[in-house]
Amino acid sequence: MSETLPRFNALRLEEQASVERRFSAEDVRQWCEMANLEDQTPDQVPEPLIAGLFSYLLGEELPGHGTNYLKQHMRFEEDARIGETLTATVTITHLRGDKALVNLDTLCTGEDGRMICAGDALVLFQC
Repeated sequence: MSETLPRFNALRLEEQASVERRFSAEDVRQWCEMANLEDQTPDQVPEPLIAGLFSYLLGEELPGHGTNYLKQHMRFEEDARIGETLTATVTITHLRGDKALVNLDTLCTGEDGRMICAGDALVLFQC
């Protein structure tokens, strides 16, 4: 299958992509409003906002456009503080050319390097 997928064939093991993002109290308030959680005022960044960083990376950066999310696991170890810079990183760990599958490790760290969450994702990349 991968003979006809030049963008898949260009992917390499250990290839990485990262993004930095700082969520303000206003960002969190707006997210709570959109999620129908107006009565809540979290004092940390909600986990779905952190998961969105991985979604952005997989869909826009690595592998990029043409990615279909199949599954993701995340283990949250620490709370992400509102206003701190978070760094989300995805790293290719396995490529399966016969099915155009890509396994990636996912990691989010805080400003001080502490691990916020770690996990893995499996995507289909038919490009």
